[in-house]
This record gives sequence, C-alpha cells and structure tokens, in this order.
Amino acid sequence: MKTDKTENKLFGKTQIPDIFIREYMPGLPPSAVKLYIYLVYASDKGMECTEESLAMIMNCDVSVVSENVILLESAGLILWQNDSVTVCDIIQKEIDRNYRPRTAARPDDMPENCREKHYARSKVQKAISDKFFSGQMPISWYNEIDLWFDKYGFEPDVVFMLFQHCSNNHVMTKPYIRKVAESWGEKYHIRTSEQLDAYLRSYESYKTLRAEVLKRLKWRRNMNVYEEEIVEKWFYTYGYGMDIIEIAMKKSVSKNNATLATFDAIITSWHKNGLTDKEEILAYEEERRKAYAASVSGAGGDGKAKNGAGQKENYTQRDYDESYFDSLFTDGGTVK
Repeated sequence: MKTDKTENKLFGKTQIPDIFIREYMPGLPPSAVKLYIYLVYASDKGMECTEESLAMIMNCDVSVVSENVILLESAGLILWQNDSVTVCDIIQKEIDRNYRPRTAARPDDMPENCREKHYARSKVQKAISDKFFSGQMPISWYNEIDLWFDKYGFEPDVVFMLFQHCSNNHVMTKPYIRKVAESWGEKYHIRTSEQLDAYLRSYESYKTLRAEVLKRLKWRRNMNVYEEEIVEKWFYTYGYGMDIIEIAMKKSVSKNNATLATFDAIITSWHKNGLTDKEEILAYEEERRKAYAASVSGAGGDGKAKNGAGQKENYTQRDYDESYFDSLFTDGGTVK
C-alpha cells in the first residue's frame, strides 16, 4: 500500500538548527546570516543557485555574496564547488566532535587527587553554565574549557573570571573568549587567581590609557587587533604611560597621515635607547635637536663646505622645518 500526503509548498517550513543560532550566528555579519538561511531554504527545496541569482535575491552586489560565501565556508557551514553548494550538517558535525568512544577513566575510577580536580572543574563548569548560559551551556563549551585547563593550567576560579571578564566587556562569542583565554595563558602566563587579580588591576589602567589614545586620535571606532597590540606593547612591555605617548603624538602633529605605526616607531626608539620616564625622553630629544642644529650650521650655513673648500655663493640656503627633522627620525614608520 502506497502512502503519500499533500503539501502546499508555499506555506512550508525551513528549519534552522539551534546550534547555528547559538554557536555560529553571533560571529557572522547580518548579510552572511541572511545568505545562510536562504541557502538552507534552497537546499531543502532542491533549488539551483548561482552567485548572480543570489545577489539579485539578496539585493546586493555579487562581490558581497562572494565574501559571505567565503565566510560561511570558513565557518564550516557550507561547501561551494563548481557552482554547487552543499549545506553542511552541523548537528552531525557537533556530534562527531563531542561524542567519542570512552578512552579515559570515569571519575570514580580516578585516584583521589585527580578525582578532586575533576570535581572542582565540573563545579566551575556548572557555575559558568548557570550564570552565563541560563543553565543551557552547549557541550562544545565543556570541551573548550577542559582544553584550557589542560593547555594553560588555569585554576577553576580563573576560568570563571574569564567568562565574567568577557561578559563585563559585553562580548560572549566563542572566538573572543578563546582569544582572551589564549592571551591570559600564553602571553601573561596567568595560572592562579592571585596572578589574575594583579593583571586585572593593571588592565583597568590599560583601558584608561587606550581610551585616552582613542580620544587624542579622535577615532570614533574601536581599535582593531593589530592596533591594540601596539598600544599593549607601549603599556605592558615598555611601561610607558600617557605622558610619554603624548610626546610622540605631539612630535608627529605636522605629519598629514600620522598613524599608530608612526608613533610606534618613535616610542620604540626611546625604549631601545633605555629611556624610562618623561624627563629622560625630553632631555634626549633636546640633545638630538641641538646635534641636528649644529650639523646644519657646521655643514655650510655660511655657504661654504665644512672642510674649507670654496663654494660659489650662488644658491639660497634651505630652511629645514620640524617635519623635515622628524623625517630623519622615521621613514615609512620605521626608525632610521
């Protein structure tokens, strides 16, 4: 006996996995989310798509579709080959990644000290799930947290404060939290809550300095990753405050397109010369100015060469301004 059913495709349903909404959507731009939803719909209906047809449907340029296709492919959501698009089964992908054959002992089979460590980790994972995920933390997060414990040697309290720190910054996407964990573990070697407390105190000072730099530059945007690494270097590696950074900014005021790279070249040269405070830097700059003025005067300010060789005074002495002096100091953002 053959069975069948009637269905009006006009009022059909397209199901989007919850894991996409929870894990992938927060890290994608709106146009990529729109494209993914339409591709899921098209794949369910067996429709053929090209970048041109998708651009018409999405009411955008073909270049925007191409960029979003690359984003979706890099996220593992689709495969696009020879104008053939395949929507990946992200549910099965999650199952394969998180459910493996048992290769480790159960907690009850562990030695007492390992068992206590396991329970402490489980306890903080539950606390994170309850506070930041309303008790519904995805399984992938448990694996991620276990990795941080093993890779960076974090104490349980440090992992909880990691999520609290990112929540305070209003960014709770996995790539961002993963980046902060990597920074704490590999760059600042944080392991214990005491080390974290010391870092967070310095971080508040760093945030104040970063905000002041943005204010002086009159930027109405946040710094990107590379720009922030430069400012972090000034603060954490060189130990310079805003009083020193401001000197570099004032030196470059005559440059039309001064960038952080320009300031970084100046500040890095101070650090390489062992200058640690504002007074030393000002004295160093004053000595450089005097040396430069003396070299200009001695090289023929009266129209004659320094070695005494006669020169016909048939030219006008150049007038070197501050911007020329600074060009001797930096060239293309690097110290000469």
